[in-house]
Amino acid sequence: MSISVNSINAASNLAVTPLAPDTSLSGAALAQSTGDATLASSPVTVAPLDPRQTSARLAQYLKALDAPLVMGADAQNILNALVPTMQSIVAQRPDLANAQFDFQSSNGSIQVISSTLSASDKSWIQAKLNGNSALVQSVQSFHDDAVAGYATWADADGSPLTQEQSNAVSKQADGLVSFLNLFQSLGNAAQQSLMKDGTYTAPDGTTANLAQNPTSAAGFLQFANSAQAFANGTVSFISNSGHNAYGNKLNIFDNDTVMPNFFPSSQTTSLGVDEVA
Repeated sequence: MSISVNSINAASNLAVTPLAPDTSLSGAALAQSTGDATLASSPVTVAPLDPRQTSARLAQYLKALDAPLVMGADAQNILNALVPTMQSIVAQRPDLANAQFDFQSSNGSIQVISSTLSASDKSWIQAKLNGNSALVQSVQSFHDDAVAGYATWADADGSPLTQEQSNAVSKQADGLVSFLNLFQSLGNAAQQSLMKDGTYTAPDGTTANLAQNPTSAAGFLQFANSAQAFANGTVSFISNSGHNAYGNKLNIFDNDTVMPNFFPSSQTTSLGVDEVA
């Protein structure tokens, strides 16, 4: 959604008088021998809004538009906090190392989603995730920043959320993303920008691959290792012709085109002018 700002001279107050036939004229008037049509004026006043109000609204829109980037930082915190829990899952339950699952925010806690895990295994993994207080807090921050962006946009539109609406938006934000799937989308987008004629290597000697599927404990750990190496600029690249490159730095979370745009529907297309007929 784009916003254009029209610069209007605050002193201007234009009266525009459109010409239109007055259909309320009597039959006698219409039958005048001169044949002239009597036209009625219907003034339209175009006046500038209070510049202070316009500036405040624009600031709110811009703040709301920052929400995806803030949520990107939250998602990075989620990835970092998740690493020790995934390591624990692989160590304690190697039978679940490659089990496919995902998770979402759910009313202040974490809910595991899987179509293949048994109820007991899903419950065990969910307890492991919720036992990580740093992870729970990072997930909650993502949720809260999504809701804040939505509410700020609504305020800028002049339609602040009621408590009932805020509760509904909070529920929507709970199911806004599945985080492992979000990581996969961010990784795939970043992978497209990498050089193709060679191999990227992480400091531990493994291949750095942002297209790795992170929707299992083992897959996530490989993905996180690559994502962190790129974010730190510690990957090396060896081209197929044998040339080496070092210090490639790429943060997959600095991508507001992949992060969800969670805003209310808005009729706003411009700021700075108010028209009254």
